[in-house]
Amino acid sequence: MSAPGDSDTSRLGEPVERLLRLGRILAGCPGAPDEDWAAIAGLARGQGLSPLLFWRLNEGASANEQGQGVPGKVMDKLRADLFAAAAQGLSAEQQLVTVLAALSEAKVPAMVIKGAALGAFYPDAALRLYGDIDIMVPEVQLDAAERALNRLGYQGYASQGWWLDHFHHLPPMVQDGGGLPIELHWRLDYEEEKGRLPVDDLWARAASWTIQDQTALRLDMVDMVLHLCRHAVVQHRVHGAFRSLCDLAQVTEEWKDAQWEALARRAVDYGLARPTYLMLVLVEQVLNRPVPARTMEALRPAGPIPGPQELMRQLVGSGGDRPATISVGAVQAAVGGPPAARLRHLMRSLFLPRDGMAMVYDIPPDSPRIWLAYLWRPIDLLRRYGLSAWRALRGEQGAQEAWRREVWLERWLRAVPDLDEADDERPEWT
Repeated sequence: MSAPGDSDTSRLGEPVERLLRLGRILAGCPGAPDEDWAAIAGLARGQGLSPLLFWRLNEGASANEQGQGVPGKVMDKLRADLFAAAAQGLSAEQQLVTVLAALSEAKVPAMVIKGAALGAFYPDAALRLYGDIDIMVPEVQLDAAERALNRLGYQGYASQGWWLDHFHHLPPMVQDGGGLPIELHWRLDYEEEKGRLPVDDLWARAASWTIQDQTALRLDMVDMVLHLCRHAVVQHRVHGAFRSLCDLAQVTEEWKDAQWEALARRAVDYGLARPTYLMLVLVEQVLNRPVPARTMEALRPAGPIPGPQELMRQLVGSGGDRPATISVGAVQAAVGGPPAARLRHLMRSLFLPRDGMAMVYDIPPDSPRIWLAYLWRPIDLLRRYGLSAWRALRGEQGAQEAWRREVWLERWLRAVPDLDEADDERPEWT
């Protein structure tokens, strides 16, 4: 597999080319003499990576290379981003410590997911931004954990009934005084979805961790990588995955053969080989971070697979140029099985249960206005997704590419055997 600098990027399109340029710089390669640094900084800022870019251009470079060729105004803005991130990080860290102390006092084991736990793998925790605090607790102690947070002034802002049937964490909890939302998880995925991370295994391998003298747990590093891959591909469908790629590169930076072998073994055992393989290909291509060939071969799905350039196209949405908003429910209905099953899936996405409609439209579940919400629902979805569908039907390239990308990814994850039958949806195969 060729490195990004050796790849033919002429067919990838401008958004992916910009991503590649940013990736090379974050990987330590110097920018081009005519680099558009304002655009690169803007892209990094949109991905939450501007503090990391500043570090790479400054602290992460040699003394005679610091900020070389970067306009002073661009460096000043990046420096301001870093200072703001550091202030936010200190506040979030103190908030996390307070929450962990409350859970510890309530005798509730707590495992920190993402956020600060990932920041510990960066040269400085301020280089890894996050917008909420994810904590996993044992399911049997979920109520005790919620009560502990209630005593700190945290309250959920959505009805739990429908939420607990559709998500793997409580509704986000917030304090009146501000701070980041807290999400209390009892699992990280749905077992019936595409691959899973068994909760018992995660707790058995959890690693001890200390933050500001407060003891807690975090995921084992291999499980952390699996969760990053699944979260980025299955839940977020690769959109906005650039930061996850940086997370993967940081977590695996000093890995030995044993850890790579464990990753491949667990990915296969848990049905996560496809999202893990896809993200590792992107890590190699975007950040020039090599992955052992034996690992890639063990993860490589059977049959023909897309080449690196085709997988690169899945990152277009991360470049800030996502051309259309596509309904995931419509994509799953288009791909998922016989016509009757597809219709049922579409109807479930269209008309949610009463609690779901109450949560989505902020209406009390027992209010008669729920029935008006059901009447409004088709209009609302048409308003949100109809323009993209109309653009695709009219043959607009951006909308059609967005639809094909989503259908391709859904088929890839489902390992649909006839993936390459339709010429208009066939990727570049290797």
